[in-house]
Amino acid sequence: MKKKLPLLLVLLLLLTMTACSLSFLNRYDSSEPPEEPDPPSAEVQPQEPDVPAEPDTPQEPGEPGEAEEPLLPDPDKSGEEEDAAAPEITASHKDVTLKSEGETFTLSARDVPGTYACTFTSADSAVAEADEKTGAVTAVAPGVTKITMHVEYEGGQLDFECIVRCRWEEESKQPGQPESGTSPSQRPALSSFFSTLQSKYDALDAMMVIEGELLDNYYPGLSDIAAVEEVLVQETMMSMSNVAVGLVKLSGDATIDDVAAVQQVFQARIKTQAEGGAWYPMSCETWEQGVTTSTNNVVGMFVYPDSAQDLADLFTETFSA
Repeated sequence: MKKKLPLLLVLLLLLTMTACSLSFLNRYDSSEPPEEPDPPSAEVQPQEPDVPAEPDTPQEPGEPGEAEEPLLPDPDKSGEEEDAAAPEITASHKDVTLKSEGETFTLSARDVPGTYACTFTSADSAVAEADEKTGAVTAVAPGVTKITMHVEYEGGQLDFECIVRCRWEEESKQPGQPESGTSPSQRPALSSFFSTLQSKYDALDAMMVIEGELLDNYYPGLSDIAAVEEVLVQETMMSMSNVAVGLVKLSGDATIDDVAAVQQVFQARIKTQAEGGAWYPMSCETWEQGVTTSTNNVVGMFVYPDSAQDLADLFTETFSA
């Protein structure tokens, strides 16, 4: 029994070693090789590398995704835009009817940008005369003629024509027969006509009477005209929108030169105020559109926003009757 014991131990040791070896080999034999990844499917496309997105492009309203084309100036419309921006220069009168010898009005240019100069010529001075520099037009005899106003300004030159119709009947005067037309004693009073204006137009109640030394300062030379019988001048002072009315009645023996002299005094006042004397741009523009006129030895000056000619027409209607 003692002899078999070592043999059993050796046999047991061999069995143990054999079992360990088999266990070791089974571990490697039983392990399966790792699965290879499936090849890419034909339906899956390889992805391209990411590219930084470009900035958003402005799109037309209502058309998403469409880039707006750069706006270029339209050559066909550029001329129209320039024409639209160009000033619309006009003449103060286009067609005037004068109802008595010596009746006058002043032709002028309106809305002229910058500095400018005007000259005036009459197609027939036997019908109506035109002062070359001031634009004062005076009726001479019945008939029809044209007054041409030539304007030179920074943008070029323009010509305007105004039709002048002198309409009244020539009556042969017999010895001892009174002059035709309204006599000085029959003419309405200046204050009465001014009251009529106040009843029809606003802002004529808050005016200052210009007389005495103030009249000589504002209307120099007026008091030196011997034929002047009555003067009524009123103005608004230091206002954003000036208003002025000047009325002068001359004697019955006043000449055309006397009438023209009064008108020149009024025109000088209008020019002074229009060129900055009225302070505010709106006031200067109102004075620039002032109107002077005369009939039956009565001279009127009217400065009123957008309606100076209406006042002048009422004056002519009143004193020509």
